[in-house]
Amino acid sequence: MGDQSRKFTPRQRNRRPLGLQTSKDKAPAIPLSAPIKRGDYWYVPAPLASRLHQKSGLGKTTSDGGILLLSEEVMFCHWHRHMPLPDEVWFSEQLSLNSQHIARSVVFDVARSGGELVIPTSHLKDDLIKSIHPNTWAVRWRRDQSFSKEQPEAQTRWACTNDTVDIIELLDWANEVKSEGFIPELYIVDEEMDVTMYRLDIINMKGNQNTWDNFSDEEQESVRQLWSQRLAWGEGWYIPCQQQWVWSTVGIEHMSGRLLREEEAKWLSNILSNNEDLSGIDSLFSHLMSKGLIIRPGFKFGCRWRVYDDAVEQSHAPWLVQTESDAPSTWEGICLSVRLAEGVHKSWVCILGQQDNWSCLQIKRWLPGRT
Repeated sequence: MGDQSRKFTPRQRNRRPLGLQTSKDKAPAIPLSAPIKRGDYWYVPAPLASRLHQKSGLGKTTSDGGILLLSEEVMFCHWHRHMPLPDEVWFSEQLSLNSQHIARSVVFDVARSGGELVIPTSHLKDDLIKSIHPNTWAVRWRRDQSFSKEQPEAQTRWACTNDTVDIIELLDWANEVKSEGFIPELYIVDEEMDVTMYRLDIINMKGNQNTWDNFSDEEQESVRQLWSQRLAWGEGWYIPCQQQWVWSTVGIEHMSGRLLREEEAKWLSNILSNNEDLSGIDSLFSHLMSKGLIIRPGFKFGCRWRVYDDAVEQSHAPWLVQTESDAPSTWEGICLSVRLAEGVHKSWVCILGQQDNWSCLQIKRWLPGRT
């Protein structure tokens, strides 16, 4: 049994009931009319349409002063603006037409819960839609921005935890969104109808450690001489004479010598033989080492590597790195990896590409109102 002596108040979950509810927000004296079906949208006439659009950025305006709402916007107005649903079977009908109707409505609700303005791309004007990626679901303005006068801050998309991840497509989307000056954001809805928000970034990992080209001819010759004295241990190598080893980035000090694991040894051997014809994981390892980084195994953190930008003795690893081939195949797996990384004060990064064309996709949790 759990420890029942602990004193805490569990977080209250939003159940989002159907039907107009009594709430602290005063309902209008005259009940609002339900929206009317118009094509694929739901029509709300003026003057209510003006209040919903001008204050909350809801709906797509029509020539007669009304607005057209998507089904998730109808749900939002039902929960927060005292608007009745079109009829008693409307919700069931929407769900039968689109099995993701619940998830879409919840994501839209949560995305706006902090006062942010989130507007589906189908409502955007032509001058803005030109810079919006076709795979973007909605754009987001900060709570202190005017959606009618300013550019949105972010482009957003959403998925469910068990959806398959196309990590290459995600990188391409994030790259194009950033190139247009927007923040790429991702909202993941789980099976309890909670939503976790993420920000994506393309980062350039750099370190301050010596690389092979930084060493003098004498230092390079010293490395060669010590490498020639190596002894096998398991799949790696042991190099004696630790006091003479000049390359602190490579290997670990142990047994009064230097222990190099297999991937380090293979990479060093290629350097000493001037072999630049590398591929796959060997090419990536070489690329990261050339950036002055320190690469250590990520076994304890469920990833391929933990990567340092400074000496191991002086700092913690800022990044936990996974390769494209090892990345989780669903959002549930990626969410778990990101949560584990941030639990130990690191960032989760997936590296994609080949040869010297590598991209580092960083995914971090985010909450509205926080930078």
